[in-house]
Amino acid sequence: PLDINGDQPGTGRHLTLAGGRHVELINVRLDAGTIHRFEAVFEPDPVRLPDGTAAYAGDTIAINNRGQAVTLTPGKGAVLVVDGVSGGDPNGPGATLPRTLLDAGIDVQVVAPEGIPADLLALQAYDLVILQNVPADAVPRPVQAAIASYVTELGGGLVMVGGPDSFGAGGWKGTDIEPILPVRLDLPERLVSPAAAVILVLDNSGSMNRTVMGSTRSQQAIANEGAALAIQTLDKTDLVGVISFNADFTVEVPLGPNTDSKATAEHVRAISADGGTNMPPALDEARRQLLAVNAEVKHVIVLSDGQSIGLEQLPDQAGAMHSDGILISTIAVGDQADEHTMQAMASRGGGQYYRVSDPSVLPRIFVKAVRIVRTPMVRESPFVPVILQTGSPLVEALSQPPRLGGLVLTQARKDPTITYAMIHPQSEPLLAHWNVGLGRVAAFTSDASRWASAWLDWPGYSRLWTQIARTMARPQADRSQELTAEIVGDELRVRLDAADQNGKPLDLLTVPAAVYLPDGQRVETRLMQTGPGVYEGSVLAPASGNYVVTLTPRLGTRRLPPVVGGVSRATGVEYRRLRSNVELLRQIAEATGGRVFDVRDGHGINLFDRTGVTPTEARLPLWRTLLLWAVIVLLLDVGTRRVAWDRFFSDEFRAALRREAAEAVRARGEQVAHTLGRLRGREQALEAQQSMLSPEDAKLSTEDARQIVLAQAQRRRAARQARRVVERIDEDMPPPAPPPRAGAAPQSTPTTTDQPPDGSPDTTSGLLAAKRRARERLEADGTDGSGT
Repeated sequence: PLDINGDQPGTGRHLTLAGGRHVELINVRLDAGTIHRFEAVFEPDPVRLPDGTAAYAGDTIAINNRGQAVTLTPGKGAVLVVDGVSGGDPNGPGATLPRTLLDAGIDVQVVAPEGIPADLLALQAYDLVILQNVPADAVPRPVQAAIASYVTELGGGLVMVGGPDSFGAGGWKGTDIEPILPVRLDLPERLVSPAAAVILVLDNSGSMNRTVMGSTRSQQAIANEGAALAIQTLDKTDLVGVISFNADFTVEVPLGPNTDSKATAEHVRAISADGGTNMPPALDEARRQLLAVNAEVKHVIVLSDGQSIGLEQLPDQAGAMHSDGILISTIAVGDQADEHTMQAMASRGGGQYYRVSDPSVLPRIFVKAVRIVRTPMVRESPFVPVILQTGSPLVEALSQPPRLGGLVLTQARKDPTITYAMIHPQSEPLLAHWNVGLGRVAAFTSDASRWASAWLDWPGYSRLWTQIARTMARPQADRSQELTAEIVGDELRVRLDAADQNGKPLDLLTVPAAVYLPDGQRVETRLMQTGPGVYEGSVLAPASGNYVVTLTPRLGTRRLPPVVGGVSRATGVEYRRLRSNVELLRQIAEATGGRVFDVRDGHGINLFDRTGVTPTEARLPLWRTLLLWAVIVLLLDVGTRRVAWDRFFSDEFRAALRREAAEAVRARGEQVAHTLGRLRGREQALEAQQSMLSPEDAKLSTEDARQIVLAQAQRRRAARQARRVVERIDEDMPPPAPPPRAGAAPQSTPTTTDQPPDGSPDTTSGLLAAKRRARERLEADGTDGSGT
């Protein structure tokens, strides 16, 4: 609170306000920081009513009684140390590094991981952020994104210090911070054996469809998102599997290498909820898959509300899996979760139990559950660091350092802009740094306390960390560039006054601008020169909250120092007007051809009266549609004319079809009779020839016997064909004519000739004749088709 009333009692200033704008000037001495926030609070005087109660005359909306603002000054920069070692305890082991920087004259602020500023404007107060053994699950995803933007867009510095919960072991793989680190978080390629095998067992029963805290997102959607983020934190050499279960289980992702974590994560995000709950079969399947692989750590993470068939057997099942070397961790979610069973499973399974009352924190819990399997990424064995002669200012004038007790395993990036100042004797990176966007990032894969216990008495410890802090911190802003940001109406107006060291205006600058809205969205624009050294631009700013502006001016190809500013839009500005703007509404009605009604005359309002309203005509061309239908009808007409459709439905067509069938049958019968006659003649000739031979000559040669056998086979085939022809003729014969009825006219007896009296072919007579001839030849042969 600021005392703005001088010698008067209290801290507030009493005002008498009239209509219109009122400006009150207050002089404030700013501190040494760079970010200064202000909040003005208006408290109207109460008015005593006749009944003695207090009221606030004319102030019916209290939301517009507060206004916020922020201003940035070039003040002295500070270093923010996020202590993940001892949670910000000033007497804990994590306080060693901040005390060292304080002794070097650097302004330091220490916070626990949950105390990291949540927006860019608050981060702007620091020139350097040091994450000391901070796990990824302790930092919300929006804050991680803000830190990345703070470095790349605002020019801030970042140093990640190692420890058992940092780098890849801390679950930072797959986050917004990973791409800006100068080291890769994958395991070294020479460690070919899988470090971990993880199977996520997800409940996707119908109860997971409940929405979360009044939002439109379901518990299933948030659980899927958490599982997907956890998968992306695992190394590509790890084995990952996903099993969902309701009344039955489904192997969503079979256990295998995590080579395509993005595709696996997208598959998991698509899991839907439905059905009952039956967990034991899903655990049996997870056990079967894990027993079939070789990995240093085997881990099953179960997410469910614990309400399942076979509830009593789950703890014993988890204990049996633990005896096989498989860890079981459980995440209980939902108001009606069976915490007792889920906790017993984790206890018997040797894992961790997590109780989640707010499903929106599930992504962080999943990452935390997966992080405990990343211990193979930590090597706790003493080693002597190797200082490389790269000319890095971080290790300038350092003597040979003593031993370190361990480090987190990482890999070097193949980027020529990265400087590796220290390495492990086996070539793993120890200290690396580079420039990213407008900022700088360094990575120290060992720690600054426990593993570095032998360094605390080394004179180079203070020099090393002081040089790291001063080199990686954001440089002081250029005092010759002045940024002004203000909100007018619904616009954020930005102005840059640029000058050189002598105060001469800088013209022909290229001034890209990035504006960060209160919801974190980034909007890009460009300032245009409007005067000597003056550049202006604007973007829409309808929402309340803090706006951060970053300018990156360039003079030709030379980049000037970035300029950062901010402004706040007060809450409740939409309530400044307490009366309807009738004139504006009237102008809208006139511009659009509408009408104006006075609500005070409610009986005279008829919204559906169209008197005086000109009908609206809309003309659409139809020729395209008509042309298309004309082409279709033409094609149908041509097709209809080319096909004689009436043939398929006339009596003449059916009669012609019957005649063709009868002629085909008669031709086949004649062919069979001819074949039988030819075979019979050959047989008679052969018998006559044999009767003229002597007994000695009657002996058949091999060739003659073969010819006889072939002839007999042909006869049998011909006989069978003849029988089939007769059967077909019987089938094609029309039924006999019924006997004449009493009193009916007598019918003429059909002739036995092959042609009817009118000269047209008689199909029935032809069929009878063919049948008769075939039967006579069979009887003349004296055979039954057996060939004897």
